[in-house]
Amino acid sequence: SFDIDIPYDILSNGKAHSVALKEIKLPASYKYYAAPRIEKEAFLMAEINDYSKYNLLQGEANIIFEGMYVGKTNINPNQVADTLSLSMGRDKKISIKREKVVDKSGTKFLSTKKEQTFTFDITIRNNKKETIEMLLKDQYPLSTDKEIEIELLQNDNAKINTETGILTWTLSLKPQETKKIRISYKVKYPKDKIIDNL
Repeated sequence: SFDIDIPYDILSNGKAHSVALKEIKLPASYKYYAAPRIEKEAFLMAEINDYSKYNLLQGEANIIFEGMYVGKTNINPNQVADTLSLSMGRDKKISIKREKVVDKSGTKFLSTKKEQTFTFDITIRNNKKETIEMLLKDQYPLSTDKEIEIELLQNDNAKINTETGILTWTLSLKPQETKKIRISYKVKYPKDKIIDNL
């Protein structure tokens, strides 16, 4: 049983009823996440430090952001991290575009090998009225086949995870600011091999 601040009259009609137990405003820091290789939009995450003092219950919660209902999220207060992360959904005011740079991409034929270069530009624009922090992720392919060599040529100062091929940038964008990131990699393999998903 729970004590609630507002008394409710509930119809005894045999149907399920929802009752708001508590409405609280939580201090949060906000960060955007984007992986334009997979999804062309940015997602806003709210990070709440020291959340255990709020005695939150596990379950579904409605998210209200900037006075608007943005959706539902699941709260798991039993996690071991000190920070509770809540998804606030997509933000259409952050523009992201990932494009192949045709004049910096191409195929060369060497004596017994084929060499392909892939170059991509990622353009991020902050159309909001405030500065945002963003964690941007992309990926270059890795190979376990000794006949296939992959070399990362350009990463624009990304933090590189050599085990997964994931590239991570931590960006700060002022209002109306645009940033461009370029990644480029080269794949060398025997002419007779066919390789997809590069």
